[in-house]
Amino acid sequence: MLLLLLCTPYENDFIAGYLVPVFFIIFTLGVGNLRYPFLNLTWAVSTLCLLNYNQNFLQGVETEYSLAFILAVLISFSVCLLYMVRIYHRSEWLNRRWHLQALTDPLTLLPNFRALEQAPEQEAGKSFCCLRIDNLEFMSRHYGLMMRVHCIRSICRTLLPLMQENEKLYQLPGSELLLVLSGPETEGRLQHMVNILNSRQIHWNNTGLDMGYGAAWGRFDGNQETLQPLLGQLSWLAEQSCAHHHVLALDSREEMVSGQTTKQVLLLNTIRTALDQGDLLLYAQPIRNKEGEGYDEILARLKYDGGIMTPDKFLPLIAQFNLSARFDLQVLESLLKWLATHPCDKKGPRFSVNLMPLTLLQKNIAGRIIRLFKRYHISPQAVILEITEEQAFSNAESSMYNIEQLHKFGFRIAIDDFGTGYANYERLKRLQADIIKIDGVFVKDIVTNTLDAMIVRSITDLAKAKSLSVVAEFVETQQQQALLHKLGVQYLQGYLIGRPQPLAD
Repeated sequence: MLLLLLCTPYENDFIAGYLVPVFFIIFTLGVGNLRYPFLNLTWAVSTLCLLNYNQNFLQGVETEYSLAFILAVLISFSVCLLYMVRIYHRSEWLNRRWHLQALTDPLTLLPNFRALEQAPEQEAGKSFCCLRIDNLEFMSRHYGLMMRVHCIRSICRTLLPLMQENEKLYQLPGSELLLVLSGPETEGRLQHMVNILNSRQIHWNNTGLDMGYGAAWGRFDGNQETLQPLLGQLSWLAEQSCAHHHVLALDSREEMVSGQTTKQVLLLNTIRTALDQGDLLLYAQPIRNKEGEGYDEILARLKYDGGIMTPDKFLPLIAQFNLSARFDLQVLESLLKWLATHPCDKKGPRFSVNLMPLTLLQKNIAGRIIRLFKRYHISPQAVILEITEEQAFSNAESSMYNIEQLHKFGFRIAIDDFGTGYANYERLKRLQADIIKIDGVFVKDIVTNTLDAMIVRSITDLAKAKSLSVVAEFVETQQQQALLHKLGVQYLQGYLIGRPQPLAD
């Protein structure tokens, strides 16, 4: 309509004076609202019409200079318009491309969790199947990240031919994939997929990788609020199914799974709150020799809601969620505060503190412990550090370095639970330790089991050759006490010697 008014043969000052600027404004606004080819075509047609039927468009132009100026403006606007259109549509193309990349895992090229969150209602009523690759984390630490990518791509190549056209495969964080299946017999199909994966071996650099697979499935109702809880429950079930490679269905276990996951989360929050508030209770259990001399082992409890949480409840979660170093440092600091306010002339150790396995894997943990003792002006000879055998020696370089630094500073080192797992004779041979604590499995039946007695004798003989002290744990009867002393054990710990008691104020 505007173009027709400008091209009419009737001369009008209003049309020439006001509608010409509006004409340019309309095309400028069209840059963001019209498609690139259509805008170019309409501008070309409009320009051609204005130049041919120009009575209103060029009204008042009387000299060639005015005409040249008007044409220059028209040409400049044409160039600017084309440039703006090109820039705008390139920007839109880049935005679409970046948005697509944000919804895609850059290595596996699978849609990621963000893509799943974009339109969950599209997946309503479908079966969400969580596939867990059991050994992927361990293998990727050994073989590297690209091995992880290669495994996921290989798994996808195996699964995609078994899926229907409208079914999808998503990359979840960690070692899991999410299959969105819409066909019937979900459990049977998923079990078939798991069986195929477990029957095949993935090869990386001519090395066969033994991967284990487990899966769980459940129905998704399309509600955004239920998406993450559903995936959390499926993840927990899939982890359980890895043990026997049998697919688990959430439908029949929803209350149980929800209770398990919710209980774990609540317990973790309780532990974090207790650590944040310093709600630690220190207990001391005596370790004594024949003469009744010795020291006490510090055992920690957590206060919560007016009650006391025992180590068997909070230690597994502390280890699982990488809170070991924080917990051990808080226990040490609480003990050092007590020692600073309760000085004693006694020479030698007064207490022993057990460091959790993962604590020693922290590269700077030895320095942090040493700085704590310097801050409170406590001699390292006052506290024995007990090193648990499980995982503590799995990373020889960092663990041995920390032990060496602590030993140099003056700490006495005890190997806890000796005789099981990693704490074997070969490691004892090259470990800078001062005390061996014999695991209770060799003590509880030592009176009736001659093999246990022989094992304890061999440990004490080796310890004597290396000038190490020996402590036996879980001593509960006088018969055990007499036999252990006869076998060469210097110190005993257990309910017979004394139960844990709160550290006196």
